[in-house]
Amino acid sequence: FSLEEITVSRSLLKEKKISKSVKLDDSTPSSQDVPVAALTKSIPGSKRNLQRNPNDTLSSNIRENENTDSMNDRDRVEALTNKEKPIDNSGGCRPKSGFIGEMHIETVTKPGAIRRLKNFFGVNKKVKEIKVSITKEKFLEKSSKVGKKQLHNKKIAPIIIWDFGGQDVFYSTHQTFLTYRAIYMIVLDGSRTLDDPCPSEQYLPGKSEHKTARDYLLFWINTIVTYCKGSIQGFPKIMVVLTHKDQVKAHDVEERRQEIFAEINEMFKHTPLMQHLVIEDKIFVNAKDKNDTEMEKIKEVIISESERQPTWGELLPKCFIPLELEFASLTRRNIPLITLEHLKKVNALQPIRPLSEDELKVFLKFQHSIGKLLYFDQLKLNDRIILSPTLLIDAFKSIVTDKRFCKGDRKREEIWDAMGMRGVVSKEAIQEVWKRKKYIKFYKDKDYLLNVMTHLDILVEPKRYDSNRTRIPADFYYVASMVRGNDDSGYLHSTTFTQRNIAIAFQSTSLMIPPALSFRFISYCLSVWAVKTYGEANDDMLFHRSGVFTIDPSLDMYILCEDDKITVRLVHARTNALIMRDLASSINECLTSALEKISQLYIRTSSDQSQTNDESFVTRVCCSSPDKPCIIPFENLSHVGKIWKCSTHGIEHNIHMIKSWISGKDEDRCEPGCPVTNEEFLRELPSDRHLRRLSLMFSFNEVRELAIHLGSSVTDVDNTLHTSDPKIWNFEVIRQCRDSHAVTFKEIKDAIEATGRGNIHKLCK
Repeated sequence: FSLEEITVSRSLLKEKKISKSVKLDDSTPSSQDVPVAALTKSIPGSKRNLQRNPNDTLSSNIRENENTDSMNDRDRVEALTNKEKPIDNSGGCRPKSGFIGEMHIETVTKPGAIRRLKNFFGVNKKVKEIKVSITKEKFLEKSSKVGKKQLHNKKIAPIIIWDFGGQDVFYSTHQTFLTYRAIYMIVLDGSRTLDDPCPSEQYLPGKSEHKTARDYLLFWINTIVTYCKGSIQGFPKIMVVLTHKDQVKAHDVEERRQEIFAEINEMFKHTPLMQHLVIEDKIFVNAKDKNDTEMEKIKEVIISESERQPTWGELLPKCFIPLELEFASLTRRNIPLITLEHLKKVNALQPIRPLSEDELKVFLKFQHSIGKLLYFDQLKLNDRIILSPTLLIDAFKSIVTDKRFCKGDRKREEIWDAMGMRGVVSKEAIQEVWKRKKYIKFYKDKDYLLNVMTHLDILVEPKRYDSNRTRIPADFYYVASMVRGNDDSGYLHSTTFTQRNIAIAFQSTSLMIPPALSFRFISYCLSVWAVKTYGEANDDMLFHRSGVFTIDPSLDMYILCEDDKITVRLVHARTNALIMRDLASSINECLTSALEKISQLYIRTSSDQSQTNDESFVTRVCCSSPDKPCIIPFENLSHVGKIWKCSTHGIEHNIHMIKSWISGKDEDRCEPGCPVTNEEFLRELPSDRHLRRLSLMFSFNEVRELAIHLGSSVTDVDNTLHTSDPKIWNFEVIRQCRDSHAVTFKEIKDAIEATGRGNIHKLCK
């Protein structure tokens, strides 16, 4: 659809006034529909990527950067006197344009155009320039011409091209751009074999030694397919293109082409990933030579694959077009972000039919799904629209970037060093950077941009509490993707570690877990629990793709993200027998839900419906060894007796403890092996959590009787401060018994049995 047909501000200078009204059958959103475009994205595999302008299109009929205007109901002319300095411009219109209220203003300086406008409006005053805006009538006239040409029924589609930098610090931003609606292109250096070490290496999960093109190819294909699951099998499509043909001897080109593509075919032919690859044409180009015949072949493949896209030809309401044009105009004038109120005013001025509030939301969500803009329908985020998604990336890059990009900038180098060592960036440092002239555009909307980054878990505001469990406001953010330190604390090999932990693993159903998903999962944990401090120096236990979090003073949670699984351990200060079953199962449910939501985040759709997909992770039980733990499926536990002995380490695991991860039925009796039948457990002092549960089992008089049986005097019990909540009083009485008389689980069990009050097995839940 040609924006040229709608752009009328300049044609105002040449057109005569229309004397008759123009009637358009355009009052309903579904009167005519236009096909939606496919998208193309480029993923780097070599230093020299295919050079394409982000505004290039595959059809000469598309001009995304053509000027479009906000509409008003009348012409607007502003005359300037001779005293004001004229601006010379032989084109008749200044390239500079203004935005007054909700109107787009063009400044006319060409004498002939000024003379015609003065005659048209009856202006006698001598002027050097005139400002002109569009009218409703002119918009209707141009719209009518577009309708007569039936351009909306032709298969013309704009193509948006994103070129990824590929630096590993940006992995956590991929979720913003990767979409199942796109066609992807991975570019490899064809002058090298797939197994040659890459000269410029970036971080890859699970690869500490030299990386090869084979490693990066596998990583990117897995990443794309994992992020972009759609409902149609085999999509998205991923093109693989070889470059650097000019660095291969002419007589060796065909041999190299066949060799590399044969290896790629061999890599994936027996995997589900093969159906996503577009490698039949075996394209090998010299990207320096625009006349290389295979460069044209790339265009042909993109067009062909675009027409095969499930979303190709998807019908969209014609009433979306005016706002799309408005957005294109705003972006062209370097307005990357607007408020929702601003958009509503622009929408209300549309001369054909403004969108309703619900339609406006659908429009924004669709534009978000195809990557044209960013709109988050969330509290604190739904009052703005990012028209240029690169704004978010530029804001992110000003804080978090590859170290080479901040050399010579002392403040940003300090930020980078702090993030690399501890994974933190101070809020004050961000403000200092954004107050600079270069980044001032971010400072204006700093609260919104930071809220978006925290929503996407690029930045995480930590949870910290004082001794009274009161939240302490944080003056910094965690940046999980920037933490590079490894765990050398010795925590995993501390005394009796295997007797103090229980573990599960979330096994990926894909071939690998993309780094950004791991970072986001750790960021989720950072947003819920405090990072544990450990050792003589009280160092934060946050490392590269792993961390230790404090659940309560006696219980930690250890997280380790690996290439194919995420391991979670609950570690008690004394013994795993004291880990409450309800707590373990609740944490399991919480983490499972978080992982599925994070996975779903990457599945972009144009509706409010979630894409139906298989589960991204399956849960397994791990043995308690921190070194290459044995794994057993949950369903196999039904065939295990009281003890499971892992094959590799020979560690015996109480089946009751293993099943703590599984939410069980609320029954009075436990299965064999529960803690109440364990002598080691019975010798322990109960935690506050255990006492809280115990206090909920009894009435006021029953707690009084139980406390006296446990050794408290009648006077001590009666002197306990009474509150309006009897449950709190119950808890305080039992807690004083424990603290004053070192009451163990065995003594509580004996007291309950002696008084005939309740069932001790409640403590196992």
